[in-house]
Amino acid sequence: MPVVRTNARPSATTRVIRNVAHINRQKRLARWSALIGLALLGSTFWLLLDPARVLLAYAILFVGMILFHRGMQQIAKWNARNDVRLDALLGKLGGGYALVHYAPVGKRTIEHFLVHPGGVLVLTVLELAGTIRHRNGRWRKVKAGLSRLFGLGGPQLGDPSRDARVSVDALTAFLTEAQLEVEVDGAIVFLNPLVELDVEEPEYPVTNAEGLPELVRSLPVDPAFQTADRQALLALFSQGEEPERAQPAPRRRPVKRRAA
Repeated sequence: MPVVRTNARPSATTRVIRNVAHINRQKRLARWSALIGLALLGSTFWLLLDPARVLLAYAILFVGMILFHRGMQQIAKWNARNDVRLDALLGKLGGGYALVHYAPVGKRTIEHFLVHPGGVLVLTVLELAGTIRHRNGRWRKVKAGLSRLFGLGGPQLGDPSRDARVSVDALTAFLTEAQLEVEVDGAIVFLNPLVELDVEEPEYPVTNAEGLPELVRSLPVDPAFQTADRQALLALFSQGEEPERAQPAPRRRPVKRRAA
């Protein structure tokens, strides 16, 4: 299972488990997608010189644009990693908490979830700026003017409620199969400091980065969720093929001083 453990020292900091293999794989795929897309876009100029290949050129242009934009979106995502930002936000919660990033759960990858004294909280993280509105189960990013055009190449909103629901259900089924009875819930987190949330009656709690620590601290404690259960849960995600180990602080060699 390609998930690895980091920050293993028992301390007052939040423990972190990170799937390093997944991160490296996604970075490679993003670069290749952007490069292949760019190559396809460049090839269309030569094809357009032949009138008989105009339709083929437009088809390649369409595919190239999709691959290039997809690759650039992913490059931006993996250069400004959400897992690192969540570590900074929740890193001082204490030893009773653990963050798990990019965990393989069946055929899915759960990007982020937090193990806390009451169970597990799946974090559906988005990076959008601007006004995000939720009404009657529908999400919408309020755009104006040229932002409608330029926003096509950036992160997309989609349906965060659906994404959270699918992840919660997948993780619940995975833990049940592992014979771990743990309460699994979800939350939707907008990390961009320029976001403005206009949300009414969401399916899951919605917060910005500033409000996330407070939301986590407000979660109820489940006395039945014992330390042994927590350790068994984390053990499912603690083995890996690419260990990311914290580097020990270098020890300074003693300096010999001459006697006065």
